[in-house]
Amino acid sequence: MPKLPLKYFCYVCGQQNDLTLNIPVAPKMSRDEITCSKCGDVTNLLLTSCPECKESFKYFLSDLDFPHELTTLADVYVKLIRGIKNSLSEVVEEFKVPLPKRWSVKLDCQCGKEYTAEIPLPQL
Repeated sequence: MPKLPLKYFCYVCGQQNDLTLNIPVAPKMSRDEITCSKCGDVTNLLLTSCPECKESFKYFLSDLDFPHELTTLADVYVKLIRGIKNSLSEVVEEFKVPLPKRWSVKLDCQCGKEYTAEIPLPQL
């Protein structure tokens, strides 16, 4: 897992935070939190690095814990589908709903490589 530097400026107070982060190689993504050293504001990060050069990385910043929100919504959807399936068990012999196995995003690197990063989703 490459360790890469990130300069981050806090959205609240403007403080520069210099970090060195462990960044997984795509298709894996990791979740990390940045806590501002001056004001304590927390920002969530999704991180992944290029599988070809491993020298550059992509990150997604959010005030929300995006992987948690995504998997929570997916879990609610899976429970809803399971409830519908169970309620129809005496009426319908087979009930199948395709569910995505992962949330994925297509990315490109400055080295020219195109790749995909993924977050696994709950399944039935």
